[in-house]
Amino acid sequence: MTDKSFYITTAISYTNGSPHIGHAYEVIAADVMARFKRLDGYDVHFLTGTDEHGQKVHKTAGELGVEPSELASKISDEFIQMTKLLNISNDDFIKTTEERHKEVVANFWQKLEEAGDIYLDKYEGWYSIRDEAFYKEDETELNKDGVRVSIETQTEVDWMEEESYFFKLSKYEDKLLELYEEHPEFIQPSTRLNEVKSFVKGGLRDLSISRTSFDWGVKVPGNEKHVMYVWVDALTNYISALGYSTDNEDKYNKFWPADIHLIGKDILRFHAIYWPAFLMSADLPLPKQVFGHGFLNIGGEKMSKSIGNVVSPADMVEKYGLDQVRYFLLREVSFGNDGDFSHEQVVTRVNSDLANNLGNLAQRTLSMIYKNCEAKFPEIGEFNYDADYLDDSSKKLLKLASSDLLDKTKDHFENGRKLHNILSSIWEVLGEANLYVDEQAPWGLKKTDPEKMEQVLYVVAEVVRNISIHIQ
Repeated sequence: MTDKSFYITTAISYTNGSPHIGHAYEVIAADVMARFKRLDGYDVHFLTGTDEHGQKVHKTAGELGVEPSELASKISDEFIQMTKLLNISNDDFIKTTEERHKEVVANFWQKLEEAGDIYLDKYEGWYSIRDEAFYKEDETELNKDGVRVSIETQTEVDWMEEESYFFKLSKYEDKLLELYEEHPEFIQPSTRLNEVKSFVKGGLRDLSISRTSFDWGVKVPGNEKHVMYVWVDALTNYISALGYSTDNEDKYNKFWPADIHLIGKDILRFHAIYWPAFLMSADLPLPKQVFGHGFLNIGGEKMSKSIGNVVSPADMVEKYGLDQVRYFLLREVSFGNDGDFSHEQVVTRVNSDLANNLGNLAQRTLSMIYKNCEAKFPEIGEFNYDADYLDDSSKKLLKLASSDLLDKTKDHFENGRKLHNILSSIWEVLGEANLYVDEQAPWGLKKTDPEKMEQVLYVVAEVVRNISIHIQ
């Protein structure tokens, strides 16, 4: 067992709607990171799951005429099936309705209480059920239809007045700004860091963290007419899945703090402000990084049920194949930024990169070995990348496909999680390898120099092997 550990999480998905390609994008990206770290010798723990509580789920269930628990269970099963469909290598799947989670959330609440950071008062203000977020007056506006909405998300907000427990978020304003200054890597990409710093510098108000107007959630310890605000409940999943504050904290002791919380940019505020403040209050270590990736747009428009442009992961996989979908999503978009999706782009990328470039190199290399080397990899003696019998072009290609590519991969991964650049680097080597085959023309060497032919084919096969590991 390695002593190098790596803990990566996705956001847990709301159970008020079926999974779409945006959910697939996030979980595939996290899966790629987890697989890379496993290949690099780390003991990886990869967590995903579903957020089953909150007013949004309660409201959707009411509209459908079912119990919230029934809706949550149905949609959660759909997300589990999506992870299987996409060949996701997660080590755990957490549901916020599980007893193991509820126990930890109650313990965590009591830690915040013991720190003196929770008090009872009355909340009056604007609340977006869709965002599960509170907004100040100057963060709302009337839209063209005369409906008050959040300026940031354009979702409808309602005026809310009810008794509520509050968390002393304002107490942590300076500590949070100090965190961002001393650890700029905490929020990535860096553009997101500036957004969060600006928001915190604008002043933090204490946060309403309980509700009494509905009961679909985790009960507040000692006052069960209150349920916890969904984000107190949801964010705690990252430590409840590890057994924090239970009889078995082995995973918590091994894997916390998380190396990466991979989330959509729309929930950055909750992860980069609320979550570290809660952890500071509970005197627990902070995650090392919160990475807020961009959105996948469809034909330039954000995915929306009302527009009818939501793309199903299952439909994508059925139409194009799993590896093709996984490759396209991470190659087409600069990871961290918003990106666009269209079926035409998928077809172009698959044909160009996978069929013509990778497929062409692998097919002609293996078919030439099959035809000219009795279907066996040629034996060319003691092999190493600097062997004297190799010419300069062979040595250069082997170096590009091995140490150079690995260095680039690690650099892109550690400095900005540039998954698209990793794939770009791999395909640059593929381009060089195809050029090498054209220049060496092994098909013409069988009669004139069979030893050279076997050497060239061995070199290309070794390049394909190295590239295959990177693509894996």
